Amino acid sequence: MEDEFGFAAEASDTTIPLPPSSYLPTLISALPTLARPTVLVLESFDLFAVHGRQALLYCLLDTVQSCRAGKDSSGIAVIGVTTRVDTINLLEKRVKSRFSGRMLLTAGPTTLDDWLSIARNALTVKPSPRNEEWEVWWATAMEKFLGDRSVQAALSDLYSLAKDVRLLSRILVSRSQFERATSS
Repeated sequence: MEDEFGFAAEASDTTIPLPPSSYLPTLISALPTLARPTVLVLESFDLFAVHGRQALLYCLLDTVQSCRAGKDSSGIAVIGVTTRVDTINLLEKRVKSRFSGRMLLTAGPTTLDDWLSIARNALTVKPSPRNEEWEVWWATAMEKFLGDRSVQAALSDLYSLAKDVRLLSRILVSRSQFERATSS
């Protein structure tokens, strides 16, 4: 299975594919009955916030809040990921009240040097005694690539436009796909 950029989707024993969106209210109501704690990650949270009535968010966050109150609950956590700073302002009052100040805001890279360091880390391979010669070649090629003026200009342009580390890593390489390819 491939994502929208052609990378192989990572398979995990804890990842469950979601049913069609028409089943989401039923799925949400079933979350408190699960035996294990549940963590839901909502990428592009701002897209949920700009949706009409935000009924899905309200229902989900209301379920989280009611699970915290129950003694026998295994727990539910919702992590909303977004690069948009004003997302909280987009939420309806009834949805915003479900947060009760439980937000963690993080900042992206603040300088172009930090951005280039993230790019270097994304392209760096984990050391392996089996591939030492190849790793030296790769490190040399990577430094040459990152030292190229056109690459630096493209990375600088991307930094000035987005500052989204996920986008940068998608553009450069899917690390897990790369590690699987080099480990065989």
